[in-house]
Amino acid sequence: MGSKVLIIGAPTDDLHERRLKAVTAACERLGALADSPAPAGSAPAVDLLRALAAAGRIAVSAEDEEVGPWTLSYVPSPGALSAVATGSAPSWGARVDGKQQKALRRAPGAVFRLPFVDAATGAASGGAISTFTTDWSPFTAACAVVVHPDHEALAGSEVRRRPYFSGLFVRHPLHGDLLPVWVADWAKPEFGTGAVIVNPAHSAADLEFARAVGLPVRFGLGEHEPSADPASWLTPPVIKTGAAVRAGRHDGLSHEQTLQAYLEELLAAGHADRTESVSLGRAPLAVLSADPAGEVRWSPALRARSLTEGAGALSASLRVTPLLTAASGYAVGAATLVSSAEAVTGDLLWLRLLALDLGIEHPPALVLPVARVGSAQGVEPQWLDGALLVAGRPDETVSVKAQVGEQIERIAKDHAAAVAGSAEPEGAPSKAAEQILAALAAADFPGAFKAVGATAKTVRRGGAVGESERTAFLAALFVLLGLPLPEGFSTTALQTALTR
Repeated sequence: MGSKVLIIGAPTDDLHERRLKAVTAACERLGALADSPAPAGSAPAVDLLRALAAAGRIAVSAEDEEVGPWTLSYVPSPGALSAVATGSAPSWGARVDGKQQKALRRAPGAVFRLPFVDAATGAASGGAISTFTTDWSPFTAACAVVVHPDHEALAGSEVRRRPYFSGLFVRHPLHGDLLPVWVADWAKPEFGTGAVIVNPAHSAADLEFARAVGLPVRFGLGEHEPSADPASWLTPPVIKTGAAVRAGRHDGLSHEQTLQAYLEELLAAGHADRTESVSLGRAPLAVLSADPAGEVRWSPALRARSLTEGAGALSASLRVTPLLTAASGYAVGAATLVSSAEAVTGDLLWLRLLALDLGIEHPPALVLPVARVGSAQGVEPQWLDGALLVAGRPDETVSVKAQVGEQIERIAKDHAAAVAGSAEPEGAPSKAAEQILAALAAADFPGAFKAVGATAKTVRRGGAVGESERTAFLAALFVLLGLPLPEGFSTTALQTALTR
C-alpha cells in the first residue's frame, strides 16, 4: 500500500463522488500509517506523448488540420491489447482482469507481412508492413496497401491532403508483385494493424476507393474462369464465392480452400501469423492549440511525428485529459488506484494499456473499483464518509442506513475512551489485533470495521485490552473514520503487518 493514491474515472453523482473521496482518503491514511512514502511528482505529460509518438501510438485529428486545434489520441499496440486479453500482463486483480478482458473486441484472422522494396530496383529495403485481415481468399489479386496518416511507415515524411500515394512499395508475399502504399483516413489505427490490403474486385469499399484514385481492379476469385470472350468477363465485386482464378498454382481452389492454402504457404515462408485481432478504439490524451507562448513545437504536416523529429512550424499550448494526468502520476512509481466502477472498462483499462506501451513495469499497489451508492438516509453528515466506506465492499453498490451512522458514532466515543485509557502489556500480538490489521492490510474496510466492533464493546464496558489490540483499534479508526491518533502514538509495530 503506497500513500500515493490516484482517482480514475468520473463519478456518476454526488454520493458516488463522496464515496470515491472517502475510499481515497482512507487509502492515503493507510499509506501514511504504513509509512509508505508517495512517489514524488509526476512525469511531464509531453514526455509521455513523445514516447508514445515514437512508438507510433498517437493518432491526430482536427477539424482544420492547418490551424487546429489538434486532438492527440492514444491507440494501444497489438502487443499491449493481447497481453491484457490473454492474461499475460501482470494482474490488476481477478475481478478487474475479467471485466477488462470482456470489454476488448476480438476478431479471428491473420497478419500478413509485406516487405518494403526499393521502388526503382525492386530489391528489399528492410522492414515490412503488417496487415490484418479476416478474409484472404482473394489475396492473390490485391493491388495496394492503405495506411492511416500517423502510421509508423510514414516516419520522416510530411502528410499531405489525403488520399495520396506515399511513394513506398511493398512486395506481395505470395507472388512478389510490387504494391503501392497509399495513405487514407479510412484506414483506422485502432483496427487491426492500421494497414489494410486493398482488393477492389472483392470489396465494395475497396472498389470505390480504387475507382477514385485509379488503382487496377484484378480478380482472384470468380464463378468461372474468364477468357477473351467478353461474356465471360467478371463483374466486381465478387465476395466469398466461386473459385480461385488467374492464381497460378492455386487455380480452381474454392474460396474456402484458398484460405487454408494461402495461409499455409505464407506461414511456411515466415510472411504470416494466424492471430486474433484485439481492439478497443482510441482515447484522447491531449489537445494542442496554436499559441505563440506555447511550450510545444508543432508541425501540422508532420502530425505526431513533429513531437519526435524536433521540427515544428508553430508553437502550441497543451491541454491534457484526466487520463494523461493519471498516467503522468502513475509513471513515477506504484500507486493505489481508486477507480469508479464504470471506469474499470474505461479509463482504468486505458491506463493499464498505456503503462504497457510506455514500458512502466511496476504494478499498482492496489486497485479499488468503487461502485455507486443506492441511497444514504438518516446518517449524520460528520459520519457519512465513514458510513460510505464501511457499509459494504467498495466494488458493491450499497444503501447506507441510519444504523450504520449510529454504530460509527458509538465507536467514535469508544475511541475517545481508548485514547484516555491504558492497555495491558503483552508478549505477542493478540488474535483480535491480527484480525484488525489483516483487514487493513488488504484494504478491506468493511472487514476492519467489523473487526473493531468487539474491541469497542470491551472498551465501552470498561474491560481491559492488550497493547496490540489497543494499537490496532486506534489505527483502524484513524484509517476508517479519520479519528486522530493519540500524541506519541508509534506506528513502528504496525508497519510490518500493514505492508506484508
